[in-house]
Amino acid sequence: MAVFKPVPHGYRYSYAVVLSLALGAIWLLSRARPDLVLGKAFLTAVFITGLFFMGSECLLVRNKPRPEIVEYYKSVFQALEAGQNPYTCGTIFHRTEFLKPVYGNFNYPPLEIYPYYLAYRLAGTWTSSVMAAVNIVLQSLACLVLLWTFPEVKRKYLLPFFPLFIFLEIHLDIALTLLVTALILRVVVRDRERPRPAARYLIAALFGAGLMTKFLIMPLMAAYYGHQVDWKKPKTLGRIAVDVSIALGVALLIMAPFGVAAVFRNTIAFNLILKDRAVLTTFFPNVLSGPFSWAGLEGLYPFAAVIILALSVLAAPRLRLFPALLAVASTFLFVAPVPERQYIPVVLYIVIVGIFLDLREGRPDVLRRAEPGLRRPAPASTPAARGG
Repeated sequence: MAVFKPVPHGYRYSYAVVLSLALGAIWLLSRARPDLVLGKAFLTAVFITGLFFMGSECLLVRNKPRPEIVEYYKSVFQALEAGQNPYTCGTIFHRTEFLKPVYGNFNYPPLEIYPYYLAYRLAGTWTSSVMAAVNIVLQSLACLVLLWTFPEVKRKYLLPFFPLFIFLEIHLDIALTLLVTALILRVVVRDRERPRPAARYLIAALFGAGLMTKFLIMPLMAAYYGHQVDWKKPKTLGRIAVDVSIALGVALLIMAPFGVAAVFRNTIAFNLILKDRAVLTTFFPNVLSGPFSWAGLEGLYPFAAVIILALSVLAAPRLRLFPALLAVASTFLFVAPVPERQYIPVVLYIVIVGIFLDLREGRPDVLRRAEPGLRRPAPASTPAARGG
């Protein structure tokens, strides 16, 4: 499709190619020997790659002071200050093909509004630089959470990843999703080391908040709880139902000020129906949506996307947790309406946490810091309970 460009209203077919190559590289990393991550050559390459993205992303922000996403959020802030609901006001800025401006409703979950609106109020203005600064702060916090997740690991093994996580994507709005994902994985990892009854409720609450960031959290949550299903122990279903109810309750509370139906209609439903989506956004063909658009089967696309994603979730219990999260996240990115390259830092973060969890269990003496008083973590009791 990238060669023949068969969809007349499709743009930049290369996005799907880049996404596929990036996910392929991440998959190869997840399958490589864990010792690779400890090698000086690998860590140096990761650090240099992060510096490259730091330079390229900063240049992109500098050269595009008013891209669509900046105007998009600015119109959201204006709607809020006018006392309007951004999910129903019809005044939110969008840009379709040929850079034509159109106006509609806000299409992201509501938690995405708050960090940017706070920065807008504090800075007194809204530009690419302000948005990039917010993303850098949030993604730096995610890196600190990585240190918090593995306090016993030598810093020289973790710090080289920081420029990559911080600067791989600073001109789009993926930072809050990365931070929430980092917090969820932190609780998951530490709960495996030292189980606590309250951890499951905290994980559920974090998933609920994550559902109100970008859409990648939805399949990750489904894979996480699907991985816990044990059909031989029916009690696990009741426990999972309670946790999922907590997550959904938190999500509903966050949606409530904007109207639950309005949020659902302009987020999930909007992104599944390609014809409705095309009214407000440019169509970039993806691995699944591209062929369906080519064949004139846009109406069947949402059903195919949901079925394929559901199958990947149902397969999650057959894998260990972190490989299951990677599989579901990759499937989600392939069946998404457009190639969401912005999610690559989140997927990479999941893989890195899984690798270091395996390393901590397999080679704890190599990873451990020299400071006294750090106890060696207890290994997981069963292979199924291991994280990566």
